[in-house]
Amino acid sequence: MKTIKKIFLRWEWLLILLTVGVFFFFNDLNPKAYTLPKLMGQTRVYMVDVGFMALGALLILLLGDIDISVASTAGLAATIMGITYRAGAPFWLALIAAVAVGAVCGLINGLLVTGFKELFPMIITLSTQTIYRGINYIILKDKSVGSFPEWFGNLGYDTVRDAWFAEEMPGWVAGSPEWIQWIYNFVGDFPVMLLCLLAVFPFFFVWIHKTPGGKRIFATGENIVTARYSGIRTDRMKITLFTLNGILAAVGGIFLAARTGAVKYTHANGYEMQAIAVAVLGGASTAGGKGSVVGILLSLILMTCLKNGLNIVYNDSFIMNLSVGALLILVVLLPNIGQYISDYWRVLKRRKEAAQKASPK
Repeated sequence: MKTIKKIFLRWEWLLILLTVGVFFFFNDLNPKAYTLPKLMGQTRVYMVDVGFMALGALLILLLGDIDISVASTAGLAATIMGITYRAGAPFWLALIAAVAVGAVCGLINGLLVTGFKELFPMIITLSTQTIYRGINYIILKDKSVGSFPEWFGNLGYDTVRDAWFAEEMPGWVAGSPEWIQWIYNFVGDFPVMLLCLLAVFPFFFVWIHKTPGGKRIFATGENIVTARYSGIRTDRMKITLFTLNGILAAVGGIFLAARTGAVKYTHANGYEMQAIAVAVLGGASTAGGKGSVVGILLSLILMTCLKNGLNIVYNDSFIMNLSVGALLILVVLLPNIGQYISDYWRVLKRRKEAAQKASPK
């Protein structure tokens, strides 16, 4: 019973309940515009590029650090990809160059964080954020770079049906039961970009939650001094994870470029706060040592449901940001409120037991 209770009290269940509630709320307000197939189509807008950055943010938050330069890293990586391809290089080489730039930016952040321990990571990454964005502006100015290969542009909008399925339903599917046709249509409506993101999650889940390396990450975030005395090379771990965070930011910038079709110096501007918000909403703690890959996925789904619904009903970016911020504050406060109530009843129970023992029989 204790195991069952522990499972159902997990943070992920709250995210699932919120997602279901948000979906039915907006579906009731506008049942024609807010449907599951249309919502799935919006995942490429609200989920994919932010999702890669949120995975990187999770790694850094697990260490008890923070990186607010990921959006600038994504923008610089996408810019290097664009100018490399425009210079005549093969597109595969431009993609490698973009990922390499992300790795270098992340490596610089990691070296600075481990080399200057007296400075907060927020201060360091705020500085590198300005530097990376400045380099991006020096390269592009007010111009943009685009004209990517056709397949890359299609990546931003293609569904599984566009890429692999036939345009018309095959005869064997058309003659099958309705539930098989529903599954066929459901899978066919999956954006290819979303499949690319979902393919990464199992790897991160196994690595972070099921391997000794993942346990060392959690141990470092919970108590870095104890971890260091236990033989964990915490500095090397931080440098590695910051570098990986930069690579994930670059991948997010690449997918954003596929969706938008061009890159400006403001590419991915503001995405750092979205990535951190998704990670925190998914259960990560800014104090370190706490987080979940499943929580990140559920948080992305919740954000997609909420943003798409607000966009349909209000079509106002201010209300969208306000609502998302209010939801984030509410969800972050809920565990503290629950812990306060639990502590209150525990103290009350102990006082009652102490009074019964002290009273004469």
